[in-house]
Amino acid sequence: MTGGSNIEYADRLVDQLGTQRTVVADVDSEIVAAIRGAVALRAVVDGVLARLTSQAERVGVAKRCGMTLRELLVDNGVAPAVASRLIRLGRATEVLQALARHSRDGGMSAEHLDAVARGIDHVARRTGETLESDLITGLEHRLISHALSGASPAEIVDAARTAAITHTPAEPAAIPVAEDPALNEVGYHQGDDGRLHGAFDLDVATGERLITALDKASKPRPRPDGTPDERSAARRRADAFGQLLELATRGLSPDALSGPPSTEIVVTVPLDRSEPSHLTWLGPISDLTAKLLRCDAKLLGVGVDLNGAPVSVAADTRLFTGHARKVVLTRDQGCIKCGAPASWCDVHHITHYADGGTSIVDNGCLLCRSCHTAVHTAGWDIIMGHDRHPWLIPPAAIDPKRTSLPAYNRRTLTEVEPIAA
Repeated sequence: MTGGSNIEYADRLVDQLGTQRTVVADVDSEIVAAIRGAVALRAVVDGVLARLTSQAERVGVAKRCGMTLRELLVDNGVAPAVASRLIRLGRATEVLQALARHSRDGGMSAEHLDAVARGIDHVARRTGETLESDLITGLEHRLISHALSGASPAEIVDAARTAAITHTPAEPAAIPVAEDPALNEVGYHQGDDGRLHGAFDLDVATGERLITALDKASKPRPRPDGTPDERSAARRRADAFGQLLELATRGLSPDALSGPPSTEIVVTVPLDRSEPSHLTWLGPISDLTAKLLRCDAKLLGVGVDLNGAPVSVAADTRLFTGHARKVVLTRDQGCIKCGAPASWCDVHHITHYADGGTSIVDNGCLLCRSCHTAVHTAGWDIIMGHDRHPWLIPPAAIDPKRTSLPAYNRRTLTEVEPIAA
């Protein structure tokens, strides 16, 4: 279907949208055609918005309204990220004629047009070429061709970066922005919900290492019976990120495998228990989290009086270290719940240390951080069987009978009879 017919179809859609719930008949070809028309309509509208944004900037509307151009767009219902894209696209269509034509006829989405504009801007800055040069003009048409042939916006930007590297002088005046680690930034803040929120801006080499590490560590882990991993991809990446932090802190110690994390966490505990325990950076924590941290994090417990003055420091003798830790690793081989590698795991006190449990082999088992949290907070229990191996008892919401399950490394594809503690 051509761009012109797309727009004609879009005109019909405009007349129909406000009068009936079903836009077209329940016929595959009609629905697909309608989707194409709606996409074209959206592209045309985005093109109009980009031109209006450029016009507003040119005549100074936002300034007279006492706000920035981006604020003007947001104030009129445009999402912040879309507002930034419209500003870029509006400026680009003022100087890139081929891009402007495709913006007007609805043949390309605003995301693709923006990718072309960003790619050309990157190459121009990187090579020092003017927008009228043969290099930039040829690149504009080439990137538009990529978009029309089905390339994604990310692929278009990659093609532009490749062109920039190819056409940059042999001895560039400065390292490319995308590859400059001196520009790296990591920011974070604690939200009103108490969770840590953040963003990062990394050079491509560091970013590649991060993605590679997360990709490897976040592969789905099926259960022993072949049941797929139920976690979403985002949850798997978050779990992997937490495990990478655990591995990094253990790596700071010469006893990386047999010792606990070497990064010390300070937990402030009011002696009268009138207030919750506190972490140094992120503030108050529940008793559940405090108990979880006592299992296998290197803690410095500081007791404070009613005035907040330190009065005691807890001795850190509760951790599984040395031979005891190595024996638990040898026995369990990995997380007893999900099978994550042993190097990712905490050694969990089956009878919690806070409840009088001791750091001996028969009171310890391996749990990765996400499963460790589930055991402490989601109703999972662990018992030590007569076979001197840990057994899991799922919460009633998962198994009303709460049937004991052997550790992950001891499960098979066949039914296993439970062993009572």
